[in-house]
Amino acid sequence: MTTVRQTWAVTRYEFRMQIRKRSLWITTATLAVVLTLTQGDRGPRHLPLGTPPREVMAGWALLMSILLPIGFGMVLADRLTRDRRLGLASLLESLPTGRGALAAGKYLGGLTSTAVPAALVLLTAAAGETAHRHDPALFAWAAVAFAVITLPGLAFVAAFALVCPLLTTAPLFRVLFVGYWFWGNMLNPDLFPSLTGTLLTPLGDYPASWLMGERALYAGTDGWLEFLRPEPGGATAVVAIALLLVLSLPPLALAPPLLRRRNLSA
Repeated sequence: MTTVRQTWAVTRYEFRMQIRKRSLWITTATLAVVLTLTQGDRGPRHLPLGTPPREVMAGWALLMSILLPIGFGMVLADRLTRDRRLGLASLLESLPTGRGALAAGKYLGGLTSTAVPAALVLLTAAAGETAHRHDPALFAWAAVAFAVITLPGLAFVAAFALVCPLLTTAPLFRVLFVGYWFWGNMLNPDLFPSLTGTLLTPLGDYPASWLMGERALYAGTDGWLEFLRPEPGGATAVVAIALLLVLSLPPLALAPPLLRRRNLSA
């Protein structure tokens, strides 16, 4: 069996297992409802009629990116450590699947399983907005907003949620991840050194700013680490997306040797 086929087999298994978890759907639904009800007067639900559909759906994608990745990171945090805890590591080692294919398959399966509910949330928002604004183009822009705002951040979160618990523990990672998310995505950069509003922010500030035609959240604002906050636009949106995807690669490369070290030390 080739590496590609091995990876595909693990991806399919991981996706089927993960997509059936009630915790994934309950967490997604709960956070989506909370964000919808507490978005405030500046939220996408209150945009005036006649607002371009790209701005409406960019607003929804950015709104959901505030909390949904936290839930996804919590769900994915034990995907590699769980095998050792349940005594499945030895069984997996006996299969004709390399550690690289195993890690890549678990990553891709976890990523796609979280992307499905995230996409459904945006499609649901598009359906509600279509009933209100009578513009079917909202569905097309929901797909665009998901691709450029939501998905790169999910790729980043899935990679680190897969590997970091191997260096710490899943419970400790969850605590640290929540702290990082609020520090690195929503803390005003004028108050404290933070990655908020930079090209490295998985929240999607720069792609959202490009779609909305105006500054979203803290993208490009003054403050600490200002050199990482260029003026928002199409080019910087592409750079932000590319950086998140590139930053997702080192954890995947680190996973196989970490798995081997775990197995040797067990």
